Amino acid sequence: MYIARVNTPRGETFILRESARQDTAYVSHDLFDLGPSPGKWVDYPGGNAFYLDEDLVDLVMDRAAAFDMDQLEDLFWPWVRPDIQRAVDTFRNRSFSSRKRTPLSREEKDRILKSVHPFDMRRAHYLKFGNMDQGPVSGMPAALFKDLTRKSRDEIEQDFMARETFLKAKEVKSYVYAIFDLQSFFSGFLAKKMPQAMDQEKVEKFFLKELCRLNHALFDRNSSLAPYMIRYLIMFFDHEYAHSTLLEELEKDFIFRNRTRFRPSPKKVMQTQKALSMFEIDPTAFEALDKRGLTRLYRKLASKHHPDKGGSNEAFIQLNNAFQALLSKIDNAKKQASR
Repeated sequence: MYIARVNTPRGETFILRESARQDTAYVSHDLFDLGPSPGKWVDYPGGNAFYLDEDLVDLVMDRAAAFDMDQLEDLFWPWVRPDIQRAVDTFRNRSFSSRKRTPLSREEKDRILKSVHPFDMRRAHYLKFGNMDQGPVSGMPAALFKDLTRKSRDEIEQDFMARETFLKAKEVKSYVYAIFDLQSFFSGFLAKKMPQAMDQEKVEKFFLKELCRLNHALFDRNSSLAPYMIRYLIMFFDHEYAHSTLLEELEKDFIFRNRTRFRPSPKKVMQTQKALSMFEIDPTAFEALDKRGLTRLYRKLASKHHPDKGGSNEAFIQLNNAFQALLSKIDNAKKQASR
């Protein structure tokens, strides 16, 4: 059982649902419409006690294929009064810690890895580790995906919707880039570390292609996007990439490998004129550029100066510093224009 958050013409509502096996797959069944506030089905007899509405419990017992009272109470825990949560949380955690966990057998691991879709694997991996370069999906531990088995597609999506609420705004676009495996359409280490350095027109093209492919594979839709896929469309185009730490990592690595007995001078922000010179443009041409245009120009210069292409580490770091300086200038100009 699970509680689904659903948008309707009347507004947001919550529905108690159950995943049940049908033939070779799991499908979702509605058990009860909880309305806009699941908390109204929680009663408080006094003290620190709480229980679920008896009529609700009786109805679910009749309709559910598999009923578990402890599981049902766990589902309503987020809507229990905060003062009651604080009072009984210690005992609740003690109960969870006492539950035995048995290691997975080889057969169970194989079953999990075969049954979980790669898209779900990439989402679970990123949300746990925050790593864009996920490596081969098949090499990830099966235990990471155990909770994604024996569930309907609807329950899986509801689970990820809840997990994604913990993403910071600056992480959202990189998250979508990683889970749709857009790095696989490009070569070079920047594709895994710095997606903003890629040709964004191509990135968007491959994203839409993968979005449609997964829409068909997961929801069997061709003419329209499933609501769960629409959210990724919005997440991708309504957010910008976060500032990458790759530039700082490259600079630290360069300093470390070329260190002397003298402490390096403090890092200074590159002057605009020098940055423009490195990008081989004049102030007039720069004023006509937006972020996308600057990134496209950076990508061309990066391929020319990158150490893997015969360039020097120092020149590449200087180019990246120039890129960040000009990006900041565009951001500041945009903020001033919006005031």
